[in-house]
Amino acid sequence: MSDENFVTLLDDLLSNDYRPMGDTIQPGVAVLVAIDDQIVYQRYIGFANMLKLEAITCDTSFRLASLSKQFIAYGIILLESQGKLNRQDILKSCFSLEFIQRCPKISNTVCIQHLLDHSSGVMDYENNESLSDGRQWLDTDVLVMLKDETYFQPGSQFRYSNTGYILLGLIIEVVSGQALGDFLQQFIFEPFGMKTSIVFQLDHLQIVNRAFGYAEKEDDKHYCLYDQSPTSATRGDGGIYMSINDYFQWYRHCQTMMSTVFPIQNELSSSAKYYSLGWFFSNENGHARIHSGHSCGFTHQVFRIDEEQRRVLVIYLSNINANDERLANFNRLIVDRIPQLRPKDLDLLHCLKELTR
Repeated sequence: MSDENFVTLLDDLLSNDYRPMGDTIQPGVAVLVAIDDQIVYQRYIGFANMLKLEAITCDTSFRLASLSKQFIAYGIILLESQGKLNRQDILKSCFSLEFIQRCPKISNTVCIQHLLDHSSGVMDYENNESLSDGRQWLDTDVLVMLKDETYFQPGSQFRYSNTGYILLGLIIEVVSGQALGDFLQQFIFEPFGMKTSIVFQLDHLQIVNRAFGYAEKEDDKHYCLYDQSPTSATRGDGGIYMSINDYFQWYRHCQTMMSTVFPIQNELSSSAKYYSLGWFFSNENGHARIHSGHSCGFTHQVFRIDEEQRRVLVIYLSNINANDERLANFNRLIVDRIPQLRPKDLDLLHCLKELTR
């Protein structure tokens, strides 16, 4: 199939999925496709800020949600390369005496690698009853409220954990002596030419070209602001804001990182799956990798193929809450009709949502 044909297919799908219904002003999507490091498709539909009538563009900064995890993992790798930590370090070496005394089990049995792999078994902070009080939790709140319990022996199983990546963000701060946003700015955003990327902070709400999150109303024709929740202010698990242009700069400049991959046993998957450094893999060599991002008001996905014969990047960013049906349509089109972009193992596209729950 020619490039022109698949461009037409993508255009037709996105135009149909995001055609105006009711209000002509609605949130939307940013899509970028690159083959062999060259952008071959870009499309921007809808509004980043419906109140101010600011359209989505290549420079619109979306809250990345769990796509943030690959940057946190890279920060840990950088600190290890600088000799400031080892991924086998237990948490006892990273946190205060107060934490060690309050959580001796976790402090002495969970190591940094477990957090990276989602194999730590630390408790899900989202299940804490205190979240119902309406305030927004910060990373330090998660640390303070963490229970000295694990779902299983650390390193023995996979369980996707936002708590684990919040702890990794805090470890970056402890080890580097810098705020997380300052560290990422100095060692990732600035060196890679990422001009507007930023780590969210409650006291720093001025994000350039910010996309706000929205949700469909019950009539399925109108949208309401749905940008913040009690869990949307934490940083390590999903608090980076970034444009699709900046993400492409990250893709171009960041060398593909490989590490020990952790095997995932999942009853919904027909084949083995693996996780490493913020990515799901279909096999141990990591040639095809994928991750999603779901947060209050946002639905994202990125996948990349790094084979000898082709390099592919496909990134889909939407400021619509729970926008899974449109994303599934997008994936189905690629699987059924665009072989240039199709991963060899399709199972990951179908079970990704379950793997991150």
